[in-house]
Amino acid sequence: MKKCIPRTSDRIITVLAAVVCAIGAVFAFREFISGGQPPVVFLAMSLLFGGIALHTIWRMIYMGNWGFFYDNEKIIFALSRKDRREFRWEELQNAKANIFYPSSPAAWYFYFQDEKKTKKIAVTPRMTGYSEFLDMLKKKGFPAQNPGTLNFDKNAAKDIFHEVFGEDFGKGSGNKGK
Repeated sequence: MKKCIPRTSDRIITVLAAVVCAIGAVFAFREFISGGQPPVVFLAMSLLFGGIALHTIWRMIYMGNWGFFYDNEKIIFALSRKDRREFRWEELQNAKANIFYPSSPAAWYFYFQDEKKTKKIAVTPRMTGYSEFLDMLKKKGFPAQNPGTLNFDKNAAKDIFHEVFGEDFGKGSGNKGK
């Protein structure tokens, strides 16, 4: 089974960020205890950095090995350590309008509606196995594009510009010669 998961370097950077925040919280708390500086500022800093460190560590444990696991017959969306959604490619084709959303030429989001909230998982070019996953999406009939192949429609951009700024913006606006 092939996989498309976050890179190891991204996970290491996340761990290092949590460690730096924890160290910052310890130093801020130490200054708060010693009382040589304004106590409110250092209490706020220790709570902020400590909260960020705890939240980051908790999310890493909760998410576990998240990502996309697939073969020619099925795909498994691992949203977290406990939440895994398995689909056959044919089922996903039929549900494409409900869960699949290409947000840009390089990233795609998959949405899953639960009882209380909507969960989403994204595939981005920074993930390990991204190009193979992109090839599988193309093979299965999804509108996957390579990064950088943005289909820019100049007429649509012109329409959006005129809708936002008005038809006469730039034409006789009184700024000629300035």
